[in-house]
Amino acid sequence: MSDLWRELPLSGRARLDESGVGGGWRAELEAVREAASRALASHPDAVAAAEFEVALRTPRPRRAGRPRPVKLAELDRAVYAYLDLCARLGVEPQLPPRASGAVALGRAAAAPTEIRAVIAGHALHATDADWSFGRGPVLEDTAVALLEFLRGRSLRAPAPPAPPATPAG
Repeated sequence: MSDLWRELPLSGRARLDESGVGGGWRAELEAVREAASRALASHPDAVAAAEFEVALRTPRPRRAGRPRPVKLAELDRAVYAYLDLCARLGVEPQLPPRASGAVALGRAAAAPTEIRAVIAGHALHATDADWSFGRGPVLEDTAVALLEFLRGRSLRAPAPPAPPATPAG
C-alpha cells in the first residue's frame, strides 16, 4: 500500500518548522538587487544602472500595513535584468541560488513547446548552484546557461553529465 496517506492533512506526519516561510520572493529580489549593486560598484555605468532600475519597476498598489508579497514574475524580471546588466558590464553573474532556481522552475513550467520538448522527462541540474528539479535522466549546465536556455535566449540545450573519467591503466 502507498504511503500517500502520510501527506494528507491531520495524518500525524512529522511537523517541520515553517516559521521562516514567507509570502513571496522579497528576500531573493533583494539579493538580486545587492548582486547588481556589487557589479555596478566594480564596473560603474550610470546608464546600465538606470536601465536595471527601470526594468525592475512594477506598478505597486499601496496597501496600508504590511508590504505586499513579491511575485515570481517580479523576481523573473529582476533576474533577467541582472543578467542583461552583467552582460553589458562584462562581469560574471553571481546569482543567488534560490533566486535562479525559482526562476528556472517557473520558466520550465511555462516554457514554449520547443523548450519543453527538450526538457520533458528529465531532471534539470545547475552545476554551479545547489538546485535541481524534475524527474528522469539529468540534464545539466550552469544556472545562468539554464536560465538563458529556458527563456529562449540561447540555443545551447542542457546536456547529460559527462561520464566519470576512467583511470588510465
